[in-house]
Amino acid sequence: MSDTPRHRKSATTKPLSPERRDFLRASGVLGLGLASSGLALHPGSARAAEPPKRGGTLRVAVPAAKSIDPLKIDSAGAIAIVQQVGEYLVWAEPDLSLRPVLATAWHTPDGGKTWIFELRRGVRFHDGREMTADDVVATFERLVDPKQASVARAQIPFLKPGDTTKVDRHTVKFALDRPVGEFPYYTQIYNAIILPHDYAGDFAKHPVGTGPFRMVDYKPQQHARFERNPDYWDAGKPYLDAVHLGLYGSPQPMILALQGGGADMMLGISSIDAKPLLDKPDIRIARAHSSATRLLAMRVDRKPFDDRRVREAVALCLNREAMLEVLLGGAGELGNDHPVAPIFGDHIRLKQRRRDIAHAKQLLAQAGHPTGFDIDLYTGDYLELPQYAILAQQMLAPAGIRVKLHVEPLNTYYDHWTEVDFGLTDWTGRTTPSQILSAAFGGHSEWNAAHWKHPGFDKLVAELEATVDPRQRDRLANRAAAMLHDDVPAAIAYFIDLLRPMRRNVRGVEANMSQYLDLTRAWLA
Repeated sequence: MSDTPRHRKSATTKPLSPERRDFLRASGVLGLGLASSGLALHPGSARAAEPPKRGGTLRVAVPAAKSIDPLKIDSAGAIAIVQQVGEYLVWAEPDLSLRPVLATAWHTPDGGKTWIFELRRGVRFHDGREMTADDVVATFERLVDPKQASVARAQIPFLKPGDTTKVDRHTVKFALDRPVGEFPYYTQIYNAIILPHDYAGDFAKHPVGTGPFRMVDYKPQQHARFERNPDYWDAGKPYLDAVHLGLYGSPQPMILALQGGGADMMLGISSIDAKPLLDKPDIRIARAHSSATRLLAMRVDRKPFDDRRVREAVALCLNREAMLEVLLGGAGELGNDHPVAPIFGDHIRLKQRRRDIAHAKQLLAQAGHPTGFDIDLYTGDYLELPQYAILAQQMLAPAGIRVKLHVEPLNTYYDHWTEVDFGLTDWTGRTTPSQILSAAFGGHSEWNAAHWKHPGFDKLVAELEATVDPRQRDRLANRAAAMLHDDVPAAIAYFIDLLRPMRRNVRGVEANMSQYLDLTRAWLA
């Protein structure tokens, strides 16, 4: 097995480090009980004794995609499409251990600043060429090249052009600009699909990867069709003959397709939309604990949110317990205006912020808004975001904050989500806290929708990234969480258990903490 990053300096490998296991046990992820929401958690081992059946076409309903260029994808539907064609170096399992995929082993000789990855031999791209170190180097160089339209740079700021090099045909070295103890997790950011070294940016026309399926047809806003890759490196897989991803503009048509037999599963669903499916005997809803959350971001460089008191007032208006119950059916965890989720196992010791309209009014008056103010709130039409926006509108009203809602098609919202003054954005679950801390709030991050900058925070996150000692990590995570909780660039009301509805004959595929879609082991009973 390959090295997990939270232990040792070299490659004595275990599937899950003791520190990570302690974190998970402390947070309740190992052996976690279920909330009484009517939603079952279906572990992947539940049907392990049943032999897979080969053949058939799996039909999956996913959100519409604006672009399927791996360098530019930023929506769940596009990510799902690309993940059938291409693969990552590693894959994060539900317990946050790392499964080798295109890499078979990895280690750091110097405490996290340099990482050496050994590549799987005999892997071939769909065009017949062997995957080598040249392809891995070219993939990561494209991701960080400032001349490329890559959305990945915000997620891997410590990797610069020229930092990824070839050691030999099947070995790659990453020389980071600072130690990052959990760097292997970053090789599974959704843009990091390994592509041929001569990839020309025409993925929709020439989709070439190493994955279990080959894309044979793609019609934007309609569908993507795939056929089994007969030369897949993992002998005997995939089990399916074909996959059909139907692209939909909103959840309701997806639900109707699942109910009416036009789809076998959905990529994801909100707890609200899942309610009509709970009593359907032929449908089950898989559930995964995650760090996925929603950021109600406030532009700190524009009025009225340039005043911290106004931002705190917004946070004080939210009834988090009610939102968790109404929007998620209890399938999640309370948030406290920072993104360090319980699944990470960091013991955050902050007093839980609770609704206090009187205090919110007092803060607004002190900030020069004794009668409140008017504000436009933008969000996308995806999962429970529209319902969240409506609840927020209702909860802010008693303090005098008069909200006008703009619920836009998800693709439209993502065209300007970092530019609006007040925006509600879905954030996919990450596998380490530093990933979302740096991407959402880093001073130089392109995804910092609040435009919040704090040099001390950036330094703190860099220390957290580099640290493998659990006590030190705990201290640093608490400081980072406290900074965000106190300055409130974004209100974070809850963390989400991700749901994936499917017909009961769908086997070998479960919910995923990042809403990723791995169909390598999927089959139809």
